[in-house]
Amino acid sequence: MRLVLDDRPFATTAPPVAAGGAYQPVSFWQETIQVEPGAPLAERTNCDVAIVGGGFSGLSTAYELKRARPDLDIVLLERAVVGHGASGRNGGFAMPLIGWDLTDAVKKLGRDGGQRAYRLMYEAVKHLQRVVEDERIACDLEATGYLLISTAPKRDAHIRHEADLGRTLGFDHELLEGDALAEHIQSDSFRIGVYDPHPVILNPAKLARGLKQAVERLGVRVYEQTPITELSDGESVTIRTPRGGVAAKTAVLALNGYGASLGFMADRIAPVHTYISLTEPLTDAQLEAIGWRQRRTSLETARNFIHYFRLTADNRIAFGGEDAQLFASGGYRDQYAPCFAMLEARLREFFPSLADVRFTHRWGGVLGVTLDMFPTFGVGGERKNVFHAAGYSGHGVALSNYAGRILAPKILCRLDGNLRCESAVDPFFFNRLPWWMPGGAARYYGLQIYRAALRAHDWWMER
Repeated sequence: MRLVLDDRPFATTAPPVAAGGAYQPVSFWQETIQVEPGAPLAERTNCDVAIVGGGFSGLSTAYELKRARPDLDIVLLERAVVGHGASGRNGGFAMPLIGWDLTDAVKKLGRDGGQRAYRLMYEAVKHLQRVVEDERIACDLEATGYLLISTAPKRDAHIRHEADLGRTLGFDHELLEGDALAEHIQSDSFRIGVYDPHPVILNPAKLARGLKQAVERLGVRVYEQTPITELSDGESVTIRTPRGGVAAKTAVLALNGYGASLGFMADRIAPVHTYISLTEPLTDAQLEAIGWRQRRTSLETARNFIHYFRLTADNRIAFGGEDAQLFASGGYRDQYAPCFAMLEARLREFFPSLADVRFTHRWGGVLGVTLDMFPTFGVGGERKNVFHAAGYSGHGVALSNYAGRILAPKILCRLDGNLRCESAVDPFFFNRLPWWMPGGAARYYGLQIYRAALRAHDWWMER
């Protein structure tokens, strides 16, 4: 395995650290934290485990490894600052969702497989809450639950099936309609919903920075402002950076959608953009008008191109989704005006009483999306010493924070010379390859056709 950085995609984004050394936030979440960018790696060093990527997956893996084996020397390399990528830009939903939904998981994995996958996801949500509590991370975590909403008559049957299936498999899924639905949220656009009380919301940038502090307390060496320029495997994994390098016994690629810049799984994972618009803080009267003053839920709409929305700690609505973009240039774009316009029009459609609400923040981020919407965790390289976690497909907050529970036992076995190690956490997606997709122009146009088909289906279901 040899991966070489293609830096061109980053040319379309603002530098995360200004010339004077100040951090330049992209999302609202990132504005709520104080960041002093850490020093870059400026020498050659050796370690037991090198982790590439300072998002939730990389932080979780470092955390679990150090908790299990305090003697390990672990280096974490982050191109910008910890929490600058998707982990500091997402909607902040930690939910037990894998695949499109439970119905999709059961269809693809079978009844028992879908049930096991969702049980693992519920454990991932609980594990995240335990880590936040144990490490005393102030990240505005709030147990609101989650409501999947139908906004069109043709969607109602799916919502009813999702609720029935969840209850049959032993999950706390409650079908809400009429007055029961209005107790959670009020909109003429919302018909029925299935409610799950277990998901939580949080400020993802605060979580990422809190996890950074936690792993540093455990002794992990974190280097920010350190892009890797090349990675090659062998008896040890060699990583080059602009001012130094690392030789590691094992490595972890925790890059998700940014792996494309290194050519990692470029034929399996697409770097897809999603965007969020954020309102000004709502007044009590505004919240009362839409039935959200009690903060009893966060929401998604049941469609291919979902809308996801929740309240922030200061009562703003973070409203995202509506579309997903893969740019022909392959570049990463923090801003995309057409999507913001669609989002803001849709929010006003859902809540006409907010027609005059002001939007204060707009931002985007990159997802790692697979064609079947399932993630991939695994190990590769000539010596089976390069591990990875990626492909969360838009629902990665809970699972990426569980990545360490999945990867750490495998990494420890590899360090001990055991290549056929079983662990208590051994999900179906370990060493599973996502569906193949072509590269280059064929991938771009193929995915645009697929995107158009999904949008056409949404239009037909809602017409």
